[in-house]
Amino acid sequence: MTSPEEPTPDPAQPAGEVERVPLKVVPIFVQPIEDEPEAADEEPEADVVEEEAPPRRPRPWLGVIAVLLALGTIGVHIAAVVVASSGEFALGTTLGYVAIGVSALAALVGIVAAVIGRGRITGILAALVAILANPLVLLALLRFLSGLQSA
Repeated sequence: MTSPEEPTPDPAQPAGEVERVPLKVVPIFVQPIEDEPEAADEEPEADVVEEEAPPRRPRPWLGVIAVLLALGTIGVHIAAVVVASSGEFALGTTLGYVAIGVSALAALVGIVAAVIGRGRITGILAALVAILANPLVLLALLRFLSGLQSA
């Protein structure tokens, strides 16, 4: 019989089996201490110093693209005015909308070029030209100036 202090055997676990516990095994790498070889007879090697290449300046292509888009805005705007003046109002209106879109794209590309440093000066110049060449901004500016003249 079993005494009250002994645990009752579990029928699912066979008698005499040991409970398994996971262990973590850590390898230890030991490097032997080596004496430095005596190099009194050898000549010291000359240290080769490579010159570092100067850092490359970022290419201003993004600013140049923005300037080309801004000049394209001026061209499309002039074409829209000429076509609308010749009597083809539908085509002139369409070209005016194209000029607005190209102007917005040129301003956006110019601002991005200025922010990331890929043609900072040309990007700022392109954004200013694109904003001033935008037909909506130009119309508002001309209305404001005509109001000042009549007063």
